[in-house]
Amino acid sequence: MNRNRLVAYIAGGGVTVLLVGLLMWGLTPRPSSPGSQPTKLKIGIIPITDCSQLYVAKHTGVFARHGLDVEFVPMAGGAAILQGLSSGSIDVAFSNLASVVFYEKNAGALQRLNGGTAMSAKYSEAGLVVRADSGIGDLLGLRGKTIAVNSLRNIVDLAVVRALRMRGVPATEFRLVELPFKDMEAALRGDRIDAATLPEPILTRAMSAEGLKNLGDHFVLAFGEMYSTGYFTLPNRFAATKDTFERFNASIREATPIANAYSGEVLQAISKETKIAESDLQRAGRPQFVESVPDTALEQMRTWLREEGFDR
Repeated sequence: MNRNRLVAYIAGGGVTVLLVGLLMWGLTPRPSSPGSQPTKLKIGIIPITDCSQLYVAKHTGVFARHGLDVEFVPMAGGAAILQGLSSGSIDVAFSNLASVVFYEKNAGALQRLNGGTAMSAKYSEAGLVVRADSGIGDLLGLRGKTIAVNSLRNIVDLAVVRALRMRGVPATEFRLVELPFKDMEAALRGDRIDAATLPEPILTRAMSAEGLKNLGDHFVLAFGEMYSTGYFTLPNRFAATKDTFERFNASIREATPIANAYSGEVLQAISKETKIAESDLQRAGRPQFVESVPDTALEQMRTWLREEGFDR
């Protein structure tokens, strides 16, 4: 990925959103007329900071102003969410890009929607965590150890495999196991795993108590910077109810600069959905929220998956 292009895009994101909003005002779908029933929309999510655009749009009334009655459906990871999309149990899927690549390889192209995240050293939002008394001082110490990820063959285990391989520890020399993010800290402290891949805001809450050590952000260690997540639906569903998804896209455009401002109302919205205290959220890392994820990001993800042997 071209570093300068990504940094420039991220740095100029707020201005871009504002200008597009002003220039395209006449094309933005209007809220439903008074007295009309809002359109229901089920969105598969993971209750982590990455979904803040949704939390903001819901709790600041953005979705409601665009005539949408949104229900969040928490799930374990991107792969499970995409399965829910295929089965019809949800209308919109929040997913990491690795899971999207796997899905599209087997089931066909998805319709891209607005919203997503980008990560870098500045916008770090995860950590590879071990017990402080484990004797593990760096990634080399994970040789022969068990590492928990939220689901296999997705972006988290890709990052772990790549980060360790780049430091001389091949995938054959450690073990990955599936565990929901919410259960990782207890498993780590209970000595049932050796390392946990904790996202924000779960990471900050876990590190607020003694006994744990963060070896570093596995995404930054593996990729440097990247687009990581986005929102998707099925092409036929989009075509059948295009106006609904245009209103979703308009809502995300409006919510993105608010989410990036990370003000008190944003912290309050995240806290309501993740059940993490606002004081912990204030200290937590976060991604950069972007209005859209370019197709080049998916091409880059395909390259990384191929390089680490995930496409076999």
